[in-house]
Amino acid sequence: MPVITFKKKYLYSLLGSGIDDKKLNEQVIKMGFEVESLNEDEVLLEITPNRLDLIDAVGFARSMKNFMHKSKKFSYSIDNPETAVEITVDSSVKKIRPYISGLAAFGVKLTEDSMLNLINFSEKFCETYGRGRKKIAIGMHNLDKMKTQLVYKCDRDMDFVPLGETAPMKYSKVLESNDKGKKYSNLITNGKSCYYPSLSDSEGAIAFIPILNSERTKLTEDTRNMFVDITGTSEYAVNKVADLLAATFFDMGADVRRVKIKYPNKTIDLPELEKRYININLAKAETQIGVDIGFNNVISLANKMGYEAALIGNIIRFRVPEYRLDVIGEQDVIEDIAIGYGYDYINPLSMFYSQQGGVEGQTILNRRAAEAMIGMGFSETASSYLTNEEYNFDKARLRRDRSAITMKNPKTETVTIMRTWILPSLFKSLGMSAHESMPQRIFEVDMAFSVKEGMPAESYRIGAVSIDPKSNFNEAKSYVEGFLDAIGIEHSISSYEHKSFIDGRCAEIRVNGKHIGFFGEIHPEVLKNFGIEEPGIAFEMDLSFK
Repeated sequence: MPVITFKKKYLYSLLGSGIDDKKLNEQVIKMGFEVESLNEDEVLLEITPNRLDLIDAVGFARSMKNFMHKSKKFSYSIDNPETAVEITVDSSVKKIRPYISGLAAFGVKLTEDSMLNLINFSEKFCETYGRGRKKIAIGMHNLDKMKTQLVYKCDRDMDFVPLGETAPMKYSKVLESNDKGKKYSNLITNGKSCYYPSLSDSEGAIAFIPILNSERTKLTEDTRNMFVDITGTSEYAVNKVADLLAATFFDMGADVRRVKIKYPNKTIDLPELEKRYININLAKAETQIGVDIGFNNVISLANKMGYEAALIGNIIRFRVPEYRLDVIGEQDVIEDIAIGYGYDYINPLSMFYSQQGGVEGQTILNRRAAEAMIGMGFSETASSYLTNEEYNFDKARLRRDRSAITMKNPKTETVTIMRTWILPSLFKSLGMSAHESMPQRIFEVDMAFSVKEGMPAESYRIGAVSIDPKSNFNEAKSYVEGFLDAIGIEHSISSYEHKSFIDGRCAEIRVNGKHIGFFGEIHPEVLKNFGIEEPGIAFEMDLSFK
């Protein structure tokens, strides 16, 4: 789960009296999260990746106060019909980053801690839900240092003063020399063409999107009025993020005003803060949770989880909080009710079966495989099935293909596909323990996934890696042959090419004439990509061939 860091003094000031370290730890656990560490200065929390409203201290304090029944702030609305900023969207941005939303916040009382919290939230949010700013990027500006008539367009290679600089730079120079420019330059290129999306007023650009804001509109502790821009590739996403941020600024005591967005074919005022309701039959919720709750208790639990709820006939109507981007349907609400009730109070039911179970042949083979590897001095590991294209393909020098099962709506850029093979998981583990003494030998027996003939498929595989300055092809071959002999599999070995291994130092494994795996010396570029400093050998094979 993602780890978020809050300044302890600031978080406790938001939570109010009656909170100490013990109380915080107890409540966080009840909410379904975990305190990773707690010291005099910082609080580190593990949260589920779907709860994006908890990434900043204001949002976390809001939910925790609701959970402890210390607050009844369930909804937000903007009463002033006038818009504070107007953005004209030029058709040129349709090529690369077509959507924008935003908000204005007046009377913001920024301190060092609150400003740092906003900046950290923006960075964390854009890296996770925003998929490294590809889907969502957020910019925060001092509204008093800009004009309120803005144009969002793809500009020519213009000069502007980037955040943290004193002299003007061209957009192209920012991409070449600035750290943020180099990191995110791939987001505004299309083949050999490069676009320069900008948000500008009559005095020039206030943002080079999605790379960097201007120095002119930077935030300081003296800033009292703010403008926030949100750009991205999904209109729904940028609009909902505006709702989330509006709730944050409301809770900071600001007066939130809308921004008028003038697209070529329509005009909308944002944030919408649309009222959204989900109706649930109490009996259905109780059946799924497994306890009798009752109407009054359900409404109390809904309030505890931040929902406004009311009984309408035999149906309970839940108003979804504007900041909850993760709540899609009734199942999400039922899960929240279960969390509010407390999983510790839900007794599991014993399951009775009329048939006697047994161990599958595949399980027996997997156990024998693990025992054989341990006997050869390897340590067993366990890795997540979920990964992303960069680790599964790019770092391993493989071309991305359509064999991977992709996540439909991934919450973070780190989890976008199900792994198609095991070795990248092992490479990643070894890269994180590069400081350990050599040799390092690890293996994993578990599933990998793919798409075959349009349908998802899974297979049990074994992957093993040995990192040792003295490792070579012959050592890899000896491990493979020793392993297959130990589990009683007749096989043959022949030359093979694989981009993750050094040319001429890789071979394939065949059983009954069928390819089941490969082994060899790991390519130096792969080692470098995963942060492994010593040479290594590896093998992987399919154990579902029988």
